[in-house]
Amino acid sequence: MILDAMVDALGGRAALAATTTETVSATGRRWHPGWGKAPTEPELVSEFSYTQTVDVVRPRYRLELSADTKLVPTKLHHTEIGNGSFGYVDGIDFMFDPRPVSTAIPSWRVAARQRHIDLTSVPRLAVKLLAPAADVVVEDSAVTLRETGRPPVRVVFGDNALPVRLELVEEHSPHGDAQVEIRFDDYRPVGALVLPHHVVIAVDDQIVHDETRTAIELDREADFHVADETVVDASAAQSAYANYATEWIMNYVLAGVRFYFDLQTAPTDPEPVEVAPGVKIVLGPSHNVLVVEMDDHVVAVDAPLYDEYTRAALAQVKRAFPGKPLRKVVGTHFHYDHIGGIREFVADGGVQVIVGEPSVEYFRDLLSSPHTVDPDRLAANPVETEVIGVKDRLDLPTADGGVLRIQRITTDHTRDGLVVYVSKPGVLFESDLWNPTPTEPAANSGRGRLAVQLYDAIGELDLDVKTVVSGHRGTDGHTLAHAAPLEYLRIVAGR
Repeated sequence: MILDAMVDALGGRAALAATTTETVSATGRRWHPGWGKAPTEPELVSEFSYTQTVDVVRPRYRLELSADTKLVPTKLHHTEIGNGSFGYVDGIDFMFDPRPVSTAIPSWRVAARQRHIDLTSVPRLAVKLLAPAADVVVEDSAVTLRETGRPPVRVVFGDNALPVRLELVEEHSPHGDAQVEIRFDDYRPVGALVLPHHVVIAVDDQIVHDETRTAIELDREADFHVADETVVDASAAQSAYANYATEWIMNYVLAGVRFYFDLQTAPTDPEPVEVAPGVKIVLGPSHNVLVVEMDDHVVAVDAPLYDEYTRAALAQVKRAFPGKPLRKVVGTHFHYDHIGGIREFVADGGVQVIVGEPSVEYFRDLLSSPHTVDPDRLAANPVETEVIGVKDRLDLPTADGGVLRIQRITTDHTRDGLVVYVSKPGVLFESDLWNPTPTEPAANSGRGRLAVQLYDAIGELDLDVKTVVSGHRGTDGHTLAHAAPLEYLRIVAGR
């Protein structure tokens, strides 16, 4: 039987049974397929090193991680402990606010990490496959492990009977079904076992994770005690999401973007906030949606995050200007965090999607992609959606007699970038190029070169901008702001 051959290849049943913990020290890199300049070019988001001790039988781990993040260059360094449903983090784990924290973490954050460990620890995988109650389907050179609440995992064995590949389908917003592969190689003796020293993770054939294990030790004692055994409760949906979208979440975690573990469910304000007459904004914990009034409909700009959050944001979009339905949604660029809810925005039908011309095919694909792991409204009731590409600019008449200009601009961020300018109030909306501050900022602060490129583009396009509104809020350390005068951007840009 293939499992017996696996046991022998790994070192024997007695050696496996005697192993209590696995301690791995590794270095590696993580790429994000939803970031970068183009959808086909995953962006390097971190270079990391870690030492992690895991209990091979019980759901416990102790992780000490250091990473250099790339989106916002930051040095992360923290210890994270998970024990059952309890979790704790101590150190710096957030690139946007690199101050040390010492706090309990949500139970679903622990669950996502445990799932990632289950997919990358061969001893833990072997224990699961050999458990008396394991639900395992056996093939000639593979087995499929089925666990309640998790996507089935197909384990493929090499000619030497060692696991060489795991195959599973996860939910990766907004594309839906994503083919995930975990590849093991460079097996070497470790004590009485034989274990892999190289692990690669690919999503839809794009490599997102590559780590070299510089040292592996068995049976090291570890302190799995959680300093503050307070469970930060999660909803049923959040807990489930951690188990079927694990590697999607890990893209953000290893990038130092902690808020993706927050699995946001609703905007921060109960109703959209007025920016100017005919212009409102839906404010989220991390991402915003602009709403502009037209003669007989509204236009939304950005559809951030993922379905659960976007459903709540969409409800506010629909209430922003009573009697005027949503008919167009603009994606400022293709990055997941700003358009992850676009399928939810178009699910009612009759909504056009407007994006930068280079990403038209990308959006057509994601609007028609299968969603079987986590079916959404569009999967349940498919509707035809027109995707319009903006090569240079697109002008649309607003309800106040002005113009809504959807404008391509060139920046280092993406090749499909758009800004949206509302002429009468002089409002310009952008995402990721600059985060407004409530008070006058320091010169040459903020997003650096991106802010310079934004300010220069406004001048080159001769846009009469009075207020810059952003897809993210900025802060002076005390107060958050979603809008600021153009003068603040000029100061930040050093112009």
